Amino acid sequence: MISKSAYNTKANKLGLQFSSNARTAWGHIINSLSKDKKVTLLLPAYIGRNDKEGSGIFDPVLEYDTNYEFYKLNEDLSVDILDLINKIKSGCIDVILVVHYFGFCRSDMNVIQKLCKDNHVILVEDCAHAFHLGRTNQVLGNYGDFSFYSVHKYLATASGGVLKTNNPSIKLPNFDGDKKMEYTVLESYSNSNFQEIARIRRDNYLFYCKHLKTNNHLEIMFNLEVDDIPQTFPIKIKNGLRERLYFFLLENDMPTVALYYRMIEELSSVDFPTSFAISDQILNLPVHQDTNESDILKLVDGINNFFNSVN
Repeated sequence: MISKSAYNTKANKLGLQFSSNARTAWGHIINSLSKDKKVTLLLPAYIGRNDKEGSGIFDPVLEYDTNYEFYKLNEDLSVDILDLINKIKSGCIDVILVVHYFGFCRSDMNVIQKLCKDNHVILVEDCAHAFHLGRTNQVLGNYGDFSFYSVHKYLATASGGVLKTNNPSIKLPNFDGDKKMEYTVLESYSNSNFQEIARIRRDNYLFYCKHLKTNNHLEIMFNLEVDDIPQTFPIKIKNGLRERLYFFLLENDMPTVALYYRMIEELSSVDFPTSFAISDQILNLPVHQDTNESDILKLVDGINNFFNSVN
């Protein structure tokens, strides 16, 4: 009999679950996959910790007492494919986490996806900085068996995360209790114009590039490509001046952040010198949708004034 209304509650779904934050979503993946055996994770060797927030990536690993190893990254924070291959060939890896740092994917995800499939390894994409949900012909976040996102890094909310399941053959339980997204955050998420947010962030990024590209005291980490939605404008400060610049800007009412400025203790500077070099130089400037060109010019002037004062 023909039904007068839709009745299949499982059809035409995007595979999304809404969590309290991205950390909860990542922990949910780890915990769910560890029910039958203790899994071993392969993590990128650029993971930070701070006194206020801990470590969004590594704290769930410790919480669920999970085995882990690290793989190397290149200077643009892309995956060192050769090191990844060598770690996978050990035969003990169950899950690989790839992080799209600061909203940029510079890793060869097609190669990584094939490596995981050929070696029966679950691939998870950390898209906390790369909020591509809702994009036309979305690719980022669809390579992995799972991906997760951080709503409050892109919207004016204090919390919120999204877990996306791309492989329906791996079933994860639903979130419950305080692990679920708050209704007010879900309302903000549902009512946001992501295309406009992406446009503003990209425009702000290009404006920074225009005014900082000739500054020899810093290195712009990424050129903006067509599919990029930047979470921040990451730069590397030369000559060991990052910390001084950070506090100079802060004292002049221009707060910035240095994401992953302090590596977790489990990472060794001897084994992963590139990661530690980046963490010593990184500074992230705001590109969010409430930033305008006058804000950016003020920051650019502050940066230029600082370097003029130390010359």
